[in-house]
Amino acid sequence: MLATLTISLVVFLLLGVPIAFALGMAGVVAVLVSETIPLVVVAQKVYSSLDSFPLLAIPLFIYAGAVMNEGGITVRIIDLARALVGHLRGGLGQVAVVTSAIFASISGSASATAAAVGGMLLPSMRDEGYDQPYSVVIVASAAILGPIIPPSILMVIFSSMTGASVGELFIAGLVPGLLITVVLMSMVWLLAGRMGGRRNTRASAAQIGRAFVRALPALVMPVIIILGILSGVFTATEAGIVAVAYGIVYGFATRELTVQRLVRQTVAAAVVSSSILVILGGAALVSWLISREGVPAQLAMLIQQWVSSREMFLLLLVIVLFVVGIFIEPIPAMIMLVPVLLPIAAAYGVEATHFAVILTVGVLLGSLSPPIAVLVLIAAKVARIDYARTNRPLVPVFAALTLVHLVIAYVPALSLWLPRVMGFGG
Repeated sequence: MLATLTISLVVFLLLGVPIAFALGMAGVVAVLVSETIPLVVVAQKVYSSLDSFPLLAIPLFIYAGAVMNEGGITVRIIDLARALVGHLRGGLGQVAVVTSAIFASISGSASATAAAVGGMLLPSMRDEGYDQPYSVVIVASAAILGPIIPPSILMVIFSSMTGASVGELFIAGLVPGLLITVVLMSMVWLLAGRMGGRRNTRASAAQIGRAFVRALPALVMPVIIILGILSGVFTATEAGIVAVAYGIVYGFATRELTVQRLVRQTVAAAVVSSSILVILGGAALVSWLISREGVPAQLAMLIQQWVSSREMFLLLLVIVLFVVGIFIEPIPAMIMLVPVLLPIAAAYGVEATHFAVILTVGVLLGSLSPPIAVLVLIAAKVARIDYARTNRPLVPVFAALTLVHLVIAYVPALSLWLPRVMGFGG
């Protein structure tokens, strides 16, 4: 059955079937061939995987990010970032990174970050003489901060699958997210000569103050979410409801949001959320079939026979995540990998929270790597340039992010220190 599942999935993907449907269809084919599993199990597994209160946080955070963006918050975040770092070497490249880091604390999604920040900044970067392929690479690379800096859709999924504290997972991503931000800003500084463009004048204290005040409502929302979850006032799902309500009130208060725009964003968020849930259902079915065949236990035995140390396992884990991330989108990749790899990681002494961060960064890096490179494709489409032109400028940035991934894997304190300080874990 496992061979049938694998072959079916590969064939569907080669035929260009969207990953959500390819997963579900491959699972159905495997069930039909097995002769021992009734077809009704397909519906049961898909339904049970989605019948989860924590998963409600996903459409809510997507909706909140869409409403805040429609309410003009992205422009205010860009203005603040420009005032803070626009004068640095690399100019708008630095602004793109800082804007993505701030926007990540609202959206929780890499693709949403790439689309929102790219849509606002890439035209300005082109007008100011920045090299477009480099601009696309910087915007796409910074977009991975969306699911790393809290709140994070991927962390919500990991929590729903494992029962891990979503608050702890959110906090665990903060330091690695800030580390990636610093590294990307450093890469922009190093590549500024090739990027072109110009450096803006340094903003005065008064200009920074005004930009901060205008962006303050956007900065307050993630604080409310995180503090509310950590204090136990509300769950992650309830935090999503608070975020949506906050975004709607803010949008109407600033008169940037209208009823027509709210309806449009409601429909858009529903479509995006539905696509994610379809992926979740199909991936859950495939994951169950893999587990039923005993693959996790067999793989654990095989790895333990050949991999003698924790350090070797971490290197293998980073490589596996990279390879899988190239061909499979982050959400289905996480759903399929967690049941297989988490028990093995535990056997090598890797804590679940640390593993979640390694996994999240790993599958996101795959979204930057050819031949698929979803995030680069999104940014290239916004910039209206040929995707192939981004391959060369992507190499140094991707190499730097890969080194950061290895550091995150081999230095658990980066992921575990802050949650411990906040009172999570042992």
